[in-house]
Amino acid sequence: MQHIKIMNKTTLTALLFLFFSVVIAQEKTDEQEFLLDGPESWRKELLTLPLRFAPELDYKGLEFVRFSKGWSDKTSDEFWTYKFAWYLDEPANLTTERLNKELQIYFDNLLNLVGKGKGIAKEKITATKATLSYSKRRKTYKGQVTIFDVFFSETLQTLNIKVSPSYCDTSKKHIVYFEFSPQPFKHKLWKVMKDITIACD
Repeated sequence: MQHIKIMNKTTLTALLFLFFSVVIAQEKTDEQEFLLDGPESWRKELLTLPLRFAPELDYKGLEFVRFSKGWSDKTSDEFWTYKFAWYLDEPANLTTERLNKELQIYFDNLLNLVGKGKGIAKEKITATKATLSYSKRRKTYKGQVTIFDVFFSETLQTLNIKVSPSYCDTSKKHIVYFEFSPQPFKHKLWKVMKDITIACD
């Protein structure tokens, strides 16, 4: 532990980001094209579903992730701003109740896994709380998820969230977009995330 304490902030952040990639790495194939188009500066990650860290979420397909450039920088407007898309053969059949529960499972499993790797006591990691509601007009779920940030601050972090299910006739795939940011919904970052999509021509 002694050597960790003397690391500079940049090095420690880079190691945390690397650790995040390693602990949730799935069996991936080089043949799989990355489909979630976004800014070049937004880092890419490709996972398979069901997720190893959350096998209770019984979805089959792929998860494409885009992390904003400032995702790991506590001083950036982009801190904790990222988007992922589930690319599924079958519909997710989401409801507000199911989504709130599954977001809790998703984050609790992930954060406890990462926390364990960093030596953070499980009792310290507050359970995730998700509170989303559904807009029939927009066909979108919207709300907040409060997590214990094991990656950077080791404090509670509230993220605004939008979840948008869709279907692509061309690929015959069901797509669910998840957008996260601490920034208010009127912030320009939400427009950036809205434009991060899987093409369906």
